[in-house]
Amino acid sequence: MNWDAIVLGGGAAGLSAAVVLARTGVRVVVVEDRSPRNAPAGHMHGFISRDGMSPAELLQVSREEIIRYGGRLLAAKAVEVTGIAPDDFKVELADGSVLNAPALLLATGLRDQLPEIPGIEALWGTLVHHCPHCHGREVAGERIAVIGGANAPMSIHQAGLMRRYSDKVTFYLGGITLDPQHRASLEAVGVVVSEASVTSVAADVDNSAGLVLTLNDGSIVQHDAAFVAPIMQPRDEMFAGLELARVPGTRWLQTDASGRTSRFGVWAAGNIANPRAQVITAAGEGSAAAIDLSGYLLERDLGLAGEGVIASWYQR
Repeated sequence: MNWDAIVLGGGAAGLSAAVVLARTGVRVVVVEDRSPRNAPAGHMHGFISRDGMSPAELLQVSREEIIRYGGRLLAAKAVEVTGIAPDDFKVELADGSVLNAPALLLATGLRDQLPEIPGIEALWGTLVHHCPHCHGREVAGERIAVIGGANAPMSIHQAGLMRRYSDKVTFYLGGITLDPQHRASLEAVGVVVSEASVTSVAADVDNSAGLVLTLNDGSIVQHDAAFVAPIMQPRDEMFAGLELARVPGTRWLQTDASGRTSRFGVWAAGNIANPRAQVITAAGEGSAAAIDLSGYLLERDLGLAGEGVIASWYQR
């Protein structure tokens, strides 16, 4: 089926973009597999006027807005995206159906690769977190564990930042080699630095608000919440064939301030290009990209009109 624009990804970035496009009369469809990164979280923060709202509720309200303005939603999985021509892209879905459009907006986000520590995945987003700005305030004053791992820079950052929220922060290095300066700085502000590795994490059956951590020496410690730094990977498999430019030294899509990628007719917004983007940031990036994409479609349609091809939005 032919569309003016296809949005891949139904998180804050993709849905925000789709609302903007639908309001301008663009025939837009959102392809979403409905597996958002923040699905385990019961609430989100830092989004003005939406503080404490559940991520699921935000997405549902956004979907209803898109439908109200004439946009379409497909709960489907995109498996391959190809560029047939400079202004013709094909998106193949898992069920074999195909969508075509002259413009794409990629908002497929990222996936968190968690440490292979039993219990972390089951408690992810509830008692085990990754973003102090998102969840630090809610555990202020509690016993905080920062579990070190493969993403050492972010773990060290977490350990320092969590000290703003609590004076009971323990940083379990888990194999991280901490240089003397970092160790001295953390200890100077009261962070307890432990050489131990965490081997398992479980909810405290006697206290549903707490955690039980098992360490590599067999000892058991209790905390109220834990923070972990995952390895972040872009969800980009379906459009690898577009050969889009990446930020040097990374796999993140390279974009300009309006979300334009290195390929004509393709935009990107949210965590697929900016791993640090929170929900409000991703929504803003989606809006900015959609405005630029809308302008691109307008220029394209006006050019075609001069050749006698009238765009769907102008037909009466």
